[in-house]
Amino acid sequence: MIIETAIVTRRDGRLVELELQRNSTCGQCELSKGCGTGAIGRLLGHRSKPILIETDHRLEPGDRLELGLSESALVKASLTIYGLPLLGMVCAGLLATLFAASEMIVALAACAGFFAGYKFATFLASTLDAGQLQPYIVGITVNPELQSRS
Repeated sequence: MIIETAIVTRRDGRLVELELQRNSTCGQCELSKGCGTGAIGRLLGHRSKPILIETDHRLEPGDRLELGLSESALVKASLTIYGLPLLGMVCAGLLATLFAASEMIVALAACAGFFAGYKFATFLASTLDAGQLQPYIVGITVNPELQSRS
């Protein structure tokens, strides 16, 4: 199971908006040194998209959550989204290589195979059980500021 930390930013009925907390694998990013991942992160900025989940828990803004996601669901989604377009590209390119002599035709066939694989992946992704890909709450830490006021 993959576990990430998030903070509640807003609540609207049963829907809760969360902001994921960034975790660094090493301390080099804070020192502006190290690998290229830190450089790409500085280039793109530290924007994060909010996550919406539906829950019956009584959560308030500032509460810290631990979210869990099944590793098998993540692998299945990754293989669907990334693997099928690549498989389509390779298969179409190989078929075109067997039947055509022109490199331009092979390149066009590979592009068409990639697009076909992408379309098939989006179709499969829409039919997958969305419940498997939804994060679920593993643990809740109430906002310390709210706790001290009570």
